[in-house]
Amino acid sequence: MSESATIPATIPASFIAVLQRYVELRGIRAPAYGEKLAQYRARSKMENREFDALLHDLYALDPEPAFGIKIGKLVEPKDFGLVGYLLTACSTLGQALTRYGHYQTLILSTLSTWVEVGDDVISHRWNLHDVETPISCEFGVSIFITLVQSLIGKPVPPIHVGLPFATPEQPQIYRDLLQCPVTFNSECLMVDVPAKIMWMTITSRDPYMRKIFDRQAQAMLKSEGENRSDSFEEFFEALQQQVLMAMKDGDTSARSVSRQMGISLRSFYRLLANEGYSYRSIVAGLRQRLAKKYLQDPSLSYADVAMLLGYSEQSAFTRAFRDWMGITPGDYRKQKGIVLS
Repeated sequence: MSESATIPATIPASFIAVLQRYVELRGIRAPAYGEKLAQYRARSKMENREFDALLHDLYALDPEPAFGIKIGKLVEPKDFGLVGYLLTACSTLGQALTRYGHYQTLILSTLSTWVEVGDDVISHRWNLHDVETPISCEFGVSIFITLVQSLIGKPVPPIHVGLPFATPEQPQIYRDLLQCPVTFNSECLMVDVPAKIMWMTITSRDPYMRKIFDRQAQAMLKSEGENRSDSFEEFFEALQQQVLMAMKDGDTSARSVSRQMGISLRSFYRLLANEGYSYRSIVAGLRQRLAKKYLQDPSLSYADVAMLLGYSEQSAFTRAFRDWMGITPGDYRKQKGIVLS
């Protein structure tokens, strides 16, 4: 048996949020299940087999046909972890899916997708390897389709979907949910999308954050390949990565960031204090560097810059910038000769 076959596949624990949304949407009362989700949510990664078990536990509580398809429709880009944030910062869907392919093992450690590009169709094919239950297969194609639709902001249906399990009792439900022909007993998971949508723009595009997330994703690939041990440097890299993602969500509080990292707030502060850092200074430093880059883009208003940095109000950003630089954002732009477009 090869070494890769003995290592369980892992996914970001952020996918737990999808299950939580389904529980809330359906009004499911299951305290024990909720406690189990909370335990996994505190981690950064989890085994794919563990997630599959949670899917099946939830199905037992709410046995709906095409269950995996329905729950997958609740996924959001941020549920894909760092890669999701990177994709939302890309300019076009084609650019985003190129990065999706490059960093796919950060989504599922054993994922290997092959893509065929035709004149009118882009075909995606993949297997789940360690977990290939019907529900997981349904969930796999559904989250990919929903991710694509979320990025372009349009519910463009696939051209065709293939699922590698026997035809269910109600196959029409799958076609109705996915809005396209569905083939069962396929050799692998299949999603064909129109080639023309590759040129569609992503409204949340952010070239500055894309570069930063690109570097973070490359570092994550490298660290996984080197099997790095825990260290403050690794924690500090993960912290900066999480703060950048938190800016996108608008909640950069230490409590929220530490929870997303799976660390108690007390341990979080202690790790920083032992190395002479304060959380507030780290966030301020990241915001200051990004603010200067954003302000050099004449297409961004002051309100846009404030939002990108995670400020709820433009006035809070203006005050913070004056504290950092001794001048207002407007004065900074005048010094740089930048005129709003």
